[in-house]
Amino acid sequence: MEKDNIKTDKIRCTYCGNNPVPHLFTKFDSFMAINMVNFGILFFSSAIGRWSASFVNKLLVFVSKPFLFIGLLKFNNDPKNILNRRGQVLWEEANKRGIKMQNFRFLNKNMDLYRARVLGKTLYFEGLPRVGEDHASLVWMDDKAILKERLERAGVSVSRGGSFSDFEVMRKKFLEINKPVIVKPRLGSRGRHTTTFIYNENDLRKAYKIAKQLCHYVIIEEHLEGSVYRGTVIDGKLVGVLGGDPPRITGDGKYSINELIKIKNENKIVGVSDFEIKDATHEFLKRQGYNIGTILLEGQTIDLTEKIGVSYGGMSVEVTDITHPEIKKALEHAGRVVNDPILGFDFIIKDVTLDPKEQKWGIIECNAVPFINLHHDPMIGKPVNVAGKVWDYVEKEMK
Repeated sequence: MEKDNIKTDKIRCTYCGNNPVPHLFTKFDSFMAINMVNFGILFFSSAIGRWSASFVNKLLVFVSKPFLFIGLLKFNNDPKNILNRRGQVLWEEANKRGIKMQNFRFLNKNMDLYRARVLGKTLYFEGLPRVGEDHASLVWMDDKAILKERLERAGVSVSRGGSFSDFEVMRKKFLEINKPVIVKPRLGSRGRHTTTFIYNENDLRKAYKIAKQLCHYVIIEEHLEGSVYRGTVIDGKLVGVLGGDPPRITGDGKYSINELIKIKNENKIVGVSDFEIKDATHEFLKRQGYNIGTILLEGQTIDLTEKIGVSYGGMSVEVTDITHPEIKKALEHAGRVVNDPILGFDFIIKDVTLDPKEQKWGIIECNAVPFINLHHDPMIGKPVNVAGKVWDYVEKEMK
């Protein structure tokens, strides 16, 4: 049997997109995380688990002191020096409130690890600040299979599918659910090694191999119609909804896909990257029955990649104010199911302004350290100060 020509270079990986990760390490890490999750849930839900989480934090502070003393570890006091925009918006809001915030630098490289002085108390955190010790759901919320199982049990809409480590077993599920389907690693983010618009078994097998490069366990789910939205829930309240789209083109009955891409790049909004035609583009179009020379019908809109965001030539729009109240209720209900103060739910829906009961939609994943900066920097729409909501929660808990 001929082997699929799948690129696996960790630096310039087609399937990682703009955010490459080392494949072998990521696969091993995800395998261990998934197989230890049940132990983690039981352990960190117990009194001793909550105590150990607090102890580990204090131990890290203690261990860091000698590294600070000899200069291997330092503090950075300027938010402009960090490359992580999420950390910057959090830091900018901290400055407005008189909260002194710093991040750690190890061997002169900035880390996503911070120290903040809030209401006379010192808080250490990675990525985003959580207060207290009872955050057992951090063990499982990034696991797409467990998340979907718990949400579905609680009556929250999710996309049909399942988690598999054997292709033949997954193939049976493929035959049972609606087409097209999406295949992706069970653990992972930013659309890495995700394949969309799968209609046949040949594409299914290739997508399975691609996802398998990053995770032993592979998710298959029905491809929901619509944009991908990020609903950020802070302290139990939905505080922001951002729509994210892949690069799209609309036909006029005259121009080919290749020509429409050129027109799109020439007329894009400032801040949106050009869409680049790559090998993966041809594969993506082929799965939908097109090629680069196809002339689309007038009014026919298609995606150009499964990757979402302005860095791929896509779009982002803040839609918090127009999101239907029932969608907000559903996301806050999902927040109670996960039971953590900082959550980023990704969901797909055709029209965010309409009642979700009137359309097919579903939550596809949850992020434990969501990029809150997305709400601060939308290409279209009114920015939402989600960082302010994070510090509101922190200050409330530390009083």
